[in-house]
Amino acid sequence: MEYTTLNNGIKIPLVGFGVYQIPTSKTVKAVMTALDNGYRMIDTADYYHNEKEVGEAVAKSDVPRDQVFITSKIQPAPDYDTAMKEIDESVSRIGDYVDLMLIHWPGPANVENYRALEDAQKAGKLRSIGLSSFYGKEYQEILDKCDVTPVIDQNETHIFRQQRDFHEQLENDGVKLEAWSPLVEGIHDVFETPTLKQIAEKHHTTTPQVMLRCLVQRGIIVLPRSENPSHIADDIDLFGFELDIDDMMEIRKLDQEQSYFDNFF
Repeated sequence: MEYTTLNNGIKIPLVGFGVYQIPTSKTVKAVMTALDNGYRMIDTADYYHNEKEVGEAVAKSDVPRDQVFITSKIQPAPDYDTAMKEIDESVSRIGDYVDLMLIHWPGPANVENYRALEDAQKAGKLRSIGLSSFYGKEYQEILDKCDVTPVIDQNETHIFRQQRDFHEQLENDGVKLEAWSPLVEGIHDVFETPTLKQIAEKHHTTTPQVMLRCLVQRGIIVLPRSENPSHIADDIDLFGFELDIDDMMEIRKLDQEQSYFDNFF
């Protein structure tokens, strides 16, 4: 595993395991499989309804809690008090603390929500705080009106939406870009893209691994998700090959600069 350092000095793995849409009945097994395969970051959320199972899996595993980076997210709350209640409930479901808590998407009271995250961090409930799917004025408002710079902004990022301009802005602000849906959930036959297949054959690897590797090489944190044990193992096996400049330039040509998911930006 390779790591990157957040703006608060905490190290975070470049590859994590996402549990979005994994049923609660299968979450413990999936997370333990991920931990057995070397994952040291698990990404969950209140919205996913499997925070408790993530906490159970980490507790049952042979990996010490302080070696697992757990991220969760609160849903946008109407005010500070509701946001703090959501934070406390998430922490209680997961364990004693959460390594990173995000606001899952922008809402009507972003500054109040973020100030609740700041206070929860001061109280030792959260080690780091950040954002998810924040862009433009909502993102800038947090930087302008809040005291703690987010460590991460988690956004839809993949080879068809490479987020180059926004990634540069985040880097200038000291904020890491973390990719949700880095494999585009496999929709639209993305794994059959000729350019990706040619690059995969060249490196004796798979198209999903190429999709993830190109983001990791740009310093973007990725969160692949799967219930298939072989896919879980493959998605973290990204450090035995490196894409060259020609590969990266060909992948850059695939950027469509638009969302693949209608319900997000």
